[in-house]
Amino acid sequence: MTVSLEARLKRLMLFRVVMVTTLLFVATYVVGVVFETLPAVNPLYFVIGGTYALTVLHALALRFFRHWTGQIYVQLVGDLLIITALVYATGGVALGTTVLRTGFLLLYPISVLSATMLLPRRGVLTLAGLATALYGGLLLAARTGAISAPGLADVATLPARAALYSIFVLGVACSTVAVLGSYLNESLQHTGRQLRDAVVEVADLRELNQLIVDSIQSGLLSTDAHARVLHVNAVGEQLLGRTAASLRGLSVAEAFGSPLLVEGELRARAGSRELARLELSYLRPDGRRLEIGVSANPLARGGRAAGGFLIVFQDLTDIRRLEEEVRTKEKLAAVGEMAAQLAHEIRNPLSSIRGSAQVLMGEEGIGEEQARLLSIISRESKRLSDTLNRFLYQARQPARPRRPVDLRPVLESAVTLLRNGAEVGPDHLVSFEADEGPHVCLADADEIAQVFWNLVRNALEAMPTGGRLDIGLRHTASDVVLTVRDQGGSLAGRSQAVPFGPMPARPGAGLGLAIVFRIVRQHGGDLTVRSDPGRGTQFDVRLPLALKAAS
Repeated sequence: MTVSLEARLKRLMLFRVVMVTTLLFVATYVVGVVFETLPAVNPLYFVIGGTYALTVLHALALRFFRHWTGQIYVQLVGDLLIITALVYATGGVALGTTVLRTGFLLLYPISVLSATMLLPRRGVLTLAGLATALYGGLLLAARTGAISAPGLADVATLPARAALYSIFVLGVACSTVAVLGSYLNESLQHTGRQLRDAVVEVADLRELNQLIVDSIQSGLLSTDAHARVLHVNAVGEQLLGRTAASLRGLSVAEAFGSPLLVEGELRARAGSRELARLELSYLRPDGRRLEIGVSANPLARGGRAAGGFLIVFQDLTDIRRLEEEVRTKEKLAAVGEMAAQLAHEIRNPLSSIRGSAQVLMGEEGIGEEQARLLSIISRESKRLSDTLNRFLYQARQPARPRRPVDLRPVLESAVTLLRNGAEVGPDHLVSFEADEGPHVCLADADEIAQVFWNLVRNALEAMPTGGRLDIGLRHTASDVVLTVRDQGGSLAGRSQAVPFGPMPARPGAGLGLAIVFRIVRQHGGDLTVRSDPGRGTQFDVRLPLALKAAS
C-alpha cells in the first residue's frame, strides 16, 4: 500500500506540472487579451513560478521523508491555495447583474477529484469543504474591501444573492465530485483487489497444474481437432528425444513415426475403450529404439468433447526386456526340468548296463569277439553318461570366475582349430577380426571356449551348403563383445522359432544356446541375437571388461 501511495503522489506531481505549464501558456497568450484589467506585470507568472518551486520542494520531501499521508494533505491543500491565488489574480467578470464568470473556479472540483485517488471519503469531503471555504472567504474579503484585486473588482457591485449562489454552486460541485469520485475510486480499488486475487489464484492453479503435469512419470501430448500436436510435457520430450517446439504442429503419426496414429485411426481408437491402448516401436533421433505404450483419449471441456485428443505414453522397453528375461528363465527352468526327467529315465538303466558289462568282462572263457562287444557297450555307456552330464549341466551352478583372462588368444586358438576341423567344409569361409583391445575379462577360459564352440557350430549347421562365418572381437568402454555372424536363414526359418527354448526343431541346437546363455549370465554378461530373413543371424556376447590385464 505504501508503494501505491508513493506512485500516486508522483502522478499527482506530474499532473500538477502539466497543468501549470498549460496555465503558463494561457497566461502568456490568452489571459492578457481577455482580461484587460490585469496590470502590466501579469500576477499569474508569480503563481506559476511559486507552483514550480513548490513542486520541487514536494519532490525533495518525497525522496527524504516517508510520511506519505502528511505529504498528501500538504500537497492537496497547497493545490487549493494555488487555485485560490489564480482566482484572486483572474477573478471574474460580471455579466449583466446576476451571473459571475467562473474563470479558474473549475480547478477546485478537479483538485477535489484528484484527492479521491489519494484519500478516503471523509478526507476528500473535508478538502471539498476547505475549497468552498477558501473561495467564499476570497469573495467575502473582496466585497468588504479587505483585499484589493483587479480581477475581483466587479465582485463588490454584485448582489449578495449572486455571490452566495456562486459559493453554493461551487460547494455542491466539490461535494458531488468528492462523493462520486470516492465511490468510483473505492469501486475501482475493490475491483482491482478482486482482479489481483483472481490473477494470483489463476497463477497458482496454473502452477499447480504444471506441477502435476510435470510430476506425472508418463508422456502427455495434447492435440487439436486435426490430431496436430499442441503441447508435450517434459517427460514426453525426454521419451521422444525431441523438444516441444519441434513437435508442435506435427501430426501424431509424424511425431511417433507410426501409421497407426493417423487422424482417422486415432479418432476410432479414442472412441473405443478396447482399441484405445496400443504398443508400438519408436525410433528416437539418436538411433535408440523404444517400445512405447500409447493410450488415446478425447479431450473434454465442461462435459463436452473439445475436438482434440490427449495422448498418454510410457516407455515399456525395460518392462518388455524384463518380461523377455522372465520367459527365458522359464525356458531354462524347463530345460532343467527336462534334464532332471532324462536323468531319472537314463541314469538307472545306464548304471545297470555298465555294471552288467563289467561283470561279463570279468567272467572266464570270454572270447575275443565277446570282449570287443562288451568293450563297445562299456564305451558307449560312458558316452551316454557324458551326454547325460551335459544335460545336467543346466542344473549345476559352476564356480564364479576368479582370474582375468585375455579372450583374444583363447579365441585365436579356437578359430585355428575350427578352420582345420571337419565341421568346416570347402564352401565355408571363416574370418576372424579383433581390435587392439584390451579384451581381458574375469572368466573361465574353458567355459568361454565352450560358448564359442556352441555358437560357431550352430552357425555352421545353419549353412550346410556353405557360406561366410564372421567372428569378431572388440571392446567398448565397459564390455568385451564377441560377435558370431552367419549367412544362414533366420532363426524362425531354421533351427528354432525361439532362440533359447528347450525344444529345438533341429537336434542339439536349442540346448547349446541355452548353455551359452547360462554361461554368459553367470559371467555377468548378456547375450543378444539379431536375425534377418535372407541376411543371416548375429549373436553378440557381452562380458564385463576387467580393470587389469591378465598376468
